[in-house]
Amino acid sequence: KQWYQRRVRALRENIAPALKQLGYNYKYDVSLPLGQMYSLVEKVRKVLQSVEGSHIGSYGHIADGDLHLNPISPRYSKAVLGMIEPFIYEEVAKLRGSISAEHGLGLKKANYLKYSKDSEVIEMMRTLKEVFDPNHIMNPYKLLPWK
Repeated sequence: KQWYQRRVRALRENIAPALKQLGYNYKYDVSLPLGQMYSLVEKVRKVLQSVEGSHIGSYGHIADGDLHLNPISPRYSKAVLGMIEPFIYEEVAKLRGSISAEHGLGLKKANYLKYSKDSEVIEMMRTLKEVFDPNHIMNPYKLLPWK
């Protein structure tokens, strides 16, 4: 049993390095209802069909609805980024998912929180942050959108 667990873990850990071999990975960590995971992959694949050499690498934690979605282009491109953002966030919202699963919002996603939470919830989060971190020293700019 331990041998099997180690092999499965090794396979999982080698996915990201393998995807890097295909080109630039635009990484998204979203959560979705289980039945909607593949539909998002297919929608993003369709968006990128005009980009020569593009791929989609996706994997995740099926049990908790966490999808690691990796659109891939031969090299970084602002044009490709413009094709997939905010498209991915809009689709996740339509599918009643969350734009951030296990890895949090970070600096890149804070301004996209509106796709997962309504304005009242974001304001409540801001209020709680102010109560517990009035000096804004804990993860500045990494949780809530800029005002």
